[in-house]
Amino acid sequence: MTGLEIAAYLLAAALALVICRVFWRPLKSVLVMVANSLLGGLGLYIFNLAFSGTGFSIGINIVTAAVCGLFGLPGLVLLILLKFLFGM
Repeated sequence: MTGLEIAAYLLAAALALVICRVFWRPLKSVLVMVANSLLGGLGLYIFNLAFSGTGFSIGINIVTAAVCGLFGLPGLVLLILLKFLFGM
């Protein structure tokens, strides 16, 4: 290996490190949002299991899971109030 090849490998490794650092923060935000949406969907599922005997349930889809994921427990309460008020 010549000195030029070693310098090229070091430059490529440094460039890869810079690219990873630049894209890590947006990727982390997206992963957190996806994880929160999955937890929101799980919360909706548990809510539907708890209230299945009363006939009061909220459909689990991408929008309701995202609302619960982004807003947490207040989002679930918001969906319950909207279902109760408008009966959609």
